[in-house]
Parts: sequence; C-alpha cells; structure tokens
Amino acid sequence: MSTKDLGDKGEDLACEYLVKNGYKILGRNYRINFGEIDIIAKKRGLFAGKAIHFVEVKTLSGNDNIYPEEHVDRRKQIKLRQLAEIWLSKNPSTTLGTGKYPQDIPYQIDIVAISIINNKPGIKFFENVVSDK
Repeated sequence: MSTKDLGDKGEDLACEYLVKNGYKILGRNYRINFGEIDIIAKKRGLFAGKAIHFVEVKTLSGNDNIYPEEHVDRRKQIKLRQLAEIWLSKNPSTTLGTGKYPQDIPYQIDIVAISIINNKPGIKFFENVVSDK
C-alpha cells in the first residue's frame, strides 16, 4: 500500500470515528500553498459548544517503535494553528449567519492517531493538543 493510500485510508477511518462520536464533518483536505488541514469538524448536539475542530490525522502501519501522534511535533502544531486561522478567515459561517467566522470563535487542534497492525486499525483521539490562541 502506498503512503498516499495509507493516508487516505486513515482519514476515512478518522472521519468514521469522529461521526460515531458525535461530530459533523465540515470539510476534508483543505489545501493551500502553505499546507493542509486533514479534517474540519464540529461537535453535534445540544451541549456541543461553538468550537471548530481542526483534526490532523497520522496513520502508520506495521510494528514500528514510534506512535503516529509523535509525528505532530511543535513545528507542525504551529503550522496547524496558522492553517486553522487562515481557514476561519476565508470560510463562511453558515451556522452563525454572519458570513465569515468571528475572529474570536473558539477552535482547537486535535489529532487522530491510527496504527494499522495486521490489517487491524487502532485509533487514539487526542483533543486540543494546541491551545486555541
């Protein structure tokens, strides 16, 4: 399986996981020259809050001695925060009815780490790995 195929499979699994756990997927694979956000989501339900979740998906296969989440280092976290702020400034808020998202809307960076061993995925979810501002 190619690296791209593995990444695509991981993102599909991450979306399934998030939906099963009460999230609505707002977007996938938001790409600009600066980088990419894998998944943009929002919690559903009465007590979900307003926060937008920007989700980085890391998928590894095999019995490596490294965990997928370890690939999201400090530099990557800073880049994800910058990408989130760019996305918020450029995308309309259909739920708020105000056009763009307000500058002070809460957001967080989450990680879905997937390890595929013997064709069986193990999924770990890490919420709010980077503070919102």
